[in-house]
Amino acid sequence: MAARALMADHGASIFFDASAECLAREIARRLPAGFAVAPGDVPDSGWYLFAGRDGLLLRKGDGRFRLSDRVRDRRRSRNTALARACDAGPGVRVLDATAGWGTDGLALAALGCRVRMLEAHPLVFAMLDDRLRRSGLSARTEWADARSRMRNAPAVLYDVIYLDPMFPPRSKTALPARPLQVLREIVGDEVADPSELLGLALRCARSRVVMKQRAHGPTLGDPDWRVTGRTVRFDVYRPLA
Repeated sequence: MAARALMADHGASIFFDASAECLAREIARRLPAGFAVAPGDVPDSGWYLFAGRDGLLLRKGDGRFRLSDRVRDRRRSRNTALARACDAGPGVRVLDATAGWGTDGLALAALGCRVRMLEAHPLVFAMLDDRLRRSGLSARTEWADARSRMRNAPAVLYDVIYLDPMFPPRSKTALPARPLQVLREIVGDEVADPSELLGLALRCARSRVVMKQRAHGPTLGDPDWRVTGRTVRFDVYRPLA
């Protein structure tokens, strides 16, 4: 679903309290066209963007959520499964096609990769963009649907295309971490088919496509190799071109 269609469904309004109107307007100005401040009463239900004394956050009823700008230690992260799977290093061009909160994209940026993070959902995108700005790292965000962006790619622009599709729910009693709970609640079923993403990415990547999976989760297609971590693994595919 295109970003502007999503905006109509979920809204891209930034609510604020009296002390943060200037901040709300500043945030709206630096976000893409379509985001705007929303004076007046906040929504009765659902998550919404809110600018207050603590900056930009998500609110829902009495609940609130804000992303940390902390990024993995640069000296250690070169040895992580993520870094090895992406062959991360200075100058490596990475498209984080399903960025979500941007945790992995920011970790790759911290290693010197030239990262562009795509996110289609307006609430998630606004929080991702704010997190990047607070992190002080050099990367780019784009409010866009990865499928449309890869279908219309004029040429191979990225060394690595990184795919982190939302994992299907599990029946285990232990809940995922709160950021993942909030993300699933916001996005719901509006997630791209991982097989479709993989097929498109294989036509666009210059060096490799990396797909994140649960350590013992299903495999899509025939990866060329894998890098396995404690709870997740990274399936690595050579591009078709």
